Amino acid sequence: MNDVFEYRDDELVGDGTPLSKIAASHPTPFYVYVPRALVSRFRKLDAAFAGTPHFHAVALKANTQPALLRHLVNEGAGAEVVSGAELALALALGFEPSKIVFSGVGKTERELRAGVTANVAMLLVESEQELRMLDAVAARAGRRASVALRLNPDIDAGTHRHIATGIKTAKFGVDPEQARALYAAHREFPALDFVGVHSHIGSQITALEPLAANARILAEWVRSLRDIGIELRYVDIGGGVGIRYHGERAPSFVAYAESVIAPFADLDVTVVTEPGRILFGPVGAFVVRILYVKRVHGRDFVVVDAGLSDFLRPALYGAYHRIVPLRRKRGAARTVDVVGAVCESSDVFARDCTLVAPEPGDFLAILDTGAYGFVMSSNYNLRARPAELVIEDGRSRVVRNAETEEDLVARELAGGG
Repeated sequence: MNDVFEYRDDELVGDGTPLSKIAASHPTPFYVYVPRALVSRFRKLDAAFAGTPHFHAVALKANTQPALLRHLVNEGAGAEVVSGAELALALALGFEPSKIVFSGVGKTERELRAGVTANVAMLLVESEQELRMLDAVAARAGRRASVALRLNPDIDAGTHRHIATGIKTAKFGVDPEQARALYAAHREFPALDFVGVHSHIGSQITALEPLAANARILAEWVRSLRDIGIELRYVDIGGGVGIRYHGERAPSFVAYAESVIAPFADLDVTVVTEPGRILFGPVGAFVVRILYVKRVHGRDFVVVDAGLSDFLRPALYGAYHRIVPLRRKRGAARTVDVVGAVCESSDVFARDCTLVAPEPGDFLAILDTGAYGFVMSSNYNLRARPAELVIEDGRSRVVRNAETEEDLVARELAGGG
């Protein structure tokens, strides 16, 4: 299993609570999270960086559920945001602006203005045009904005091509030559303070060497920029540390920290990380119910009451997620495809999944869905988005109600088209 959900007497439990008990009283599908496990993971990550000036800017794109994020605010976490709405949410939840970094390759003028007004720790800039727009926005506001350029170091992190962000074919960041020219021309931007440098090379990275190589490159940038009179205070090493979905050997928090801290030992900078999946992934499960079991051309299909509109990763990335029953059965196992209800052939949660005697009405859990789960849901096929629940003190509670068909129809009709 993972370190959050496990079997006890053939019942899948989260924080000691059987998920079958929750499914009996809450309509499926739904996401369920264990906040205590999230806090534990954050504390372990933070302890691994002890002794090094740092803060962890939690990636809100991984999970925006306030019932989880409030715990991280209380732990002193920062936030990495990629839109104006994520920034507004972070501020409303109480994340300190001095620990917020604003990422994104396509920030609008309005979003840049919001970042300047909030006085975030850094706006992470990804092009010369964005840099010039930000300088103008800050000047009109009578403020100075703190910035870091996002480098694209052309490091292959060995991850899926859709989540590899630091290679030369990716849209993210600026190449080293352009970055040097822009840092050297910093006096041309009177409303900007160049306070940091940033690079994020991808997601679901399970090998430490690409992360360590990125840190070494950033450390050299700090030294070279100081040679031309730019004293950086922050180095944002990004996030992207992977978790174990299917046999991967994911690095420990301590091993990760040791590999990326070392290059900055003598530089007197604050190291910023952007953890997302590594915190949220294992603390969530997506619970679904079997509708039908059928056989087509000799292949067995288990059809569940959810689809790619609820959980997109398998269809988008071919991502693997373990699927297990809420109540373990005894008997002969069958090899089946677990598929969704959306009218797309890619709506498949798992191929060649092993289940024992799957039957209509059985509940299944799709594990490690706390990151990039609900946040990527949609209303495709005009399907209502699912509920979100948390387990606390042995009880479950709904923290986001499921949408209803009535909600969706009323919204469609509201425009009067």
